[in-house]
Amino acid sequence: MQLSKSCIFVALFAAIGNVVAKSCELSYEHAELSASSTHLRIRGDSYVFDKSCKPTSSNSKSTTTTLYVNTKNNVSFRDGDNVLHSGKECTITAYWYNIPKSYTSGKKTQVYVPFKSVREIRCNKDGHSTKKAKTTTKKKTTKKTTKKTTKKTTKKTTKKTTKKTTAKASSSGGYTGKATFFTPNQGACGDWNDNNDLIAAISGSLYGSFSKKSSYCDRKARVTNTENGKSVTVTIKDGCPSCDKTHIDLSPAAFGQIGAFKTGILKVKWNFI
Repeated sequence: MQLSKSCIFVALFAAIGNVVAKSCELSYEHAELSASSTHLRIRGDSYVFDKSCKPTSSNSKSTTTTLYVNTKNNVSFRDGDNVLHSGKECTITAYWYNIPKSYTSGKKTQVYVPFKSVREIRCNKDGHSTKKAKTTTKKKTTKKTTKKTTKKTTKKTTKKTTKKTTAKASSSGGYTGKATFFTPNQGACGDWNDNNDLIAAISGSLYGSFSKKSSYCDRKARVTNTENGKSVTVTIKDGCPSCDKTHIDLSPAAFGQIGAFKTGILKVKWNFI
């Protein structure tokens, strides 16, 4: 009889252990945060609180993870329910866990959090962005009305011609800057890629709003290492919020075709084709 009670106690304890979800925590400092239609991508200096946490399978609720994200700049993004979030400090809770993976030769890492696993997102400026957007719209409308009343038709025609000429020169001349490499996953364009795909991410200033697919998605670009003359053709599949306009972030396969990984950064010329 005593043995039977012990067995029941052990079985009951094991059952309770399976029901209680494991709690994990991650923090990201100096982070970059962007959203696609299905995922959040977080990059920066990560800290893992509990190294015993293991990656979860899809649709698993055995693990609850809280991510504390402090970004370098104010971010604005929409979650899976199209709710707008903004600020520099965000807390994300999800039925999910994955080990942060390095995406450069330095200490920076990244994780992708699927929206379907997210329970809650809270950022320090949530609820304030709508009022600011309305104020900005009113100011812009007033300015445009004033310009139409005071400026002559001849001046407007001259300005439009100048802008078109500048845009053409920029697109044909390309960019002189640098190339780095990252670990592909699901990019801002919405497609899944891996290390073997010849893809690239362009700067946030070129990509545009990360809440929608950019007009640059699926365009081809030619990247040339200015030190050895080697070139590679890539397809734009992602955006890089921290990259400046002349910086292009390559997949490992593309980077390896024009330079050595140990360098980490290459001097390049690149243009859309």
